[in-house]
Amino acid sequence: MTGRGEAVAFTQVDWARRQFIAKLGIDPFPGTVNLIIDDPEELAKWSEIKVLPGIIIVSPQSDWCNGRCYRVNIVGEIAGAIVLPEVPDYPAAQVEVIAAIGVRDALGIVDGDSLTIALLKAEPGDA
Repeated sequence: MTGRGEAVAFTQVDWARRQFIAKLGIDPFPGTVNLIIDDPEELAKWSEIKVLPGIIIVSPQSDWCNGRCYRVNIVGEIAGAIVLPEVPDYPAAQVEVIAAIGVRDALGIVDGDSLTIALLKAEPGDA
């Protein structure tokens, strides 16, 4: 799903980009891949994942929110991370994924296509 374009700015903000590189090892391609979970079973799994601590991206500015990240593998071949903005009204079924490459172009996906991501086990030092 094409988002509102806000993630392009967020992934390139100096403080966020530095933390993505340092904490996740990902120099993010501008923007995210927005996914909507439409399967009830997968939505239940996502709800369970969201309570895990994840890797925190801390905003030094009050006008930006913090985010929690979870390492993922996209279609078994691209390292990435889910970025969950810590805002109260964030859509329950929405998932935003960053990677070092343009995932849409690399995989040839368009709005409405399915995309498989696999949560990776937390590494020592993740928090």
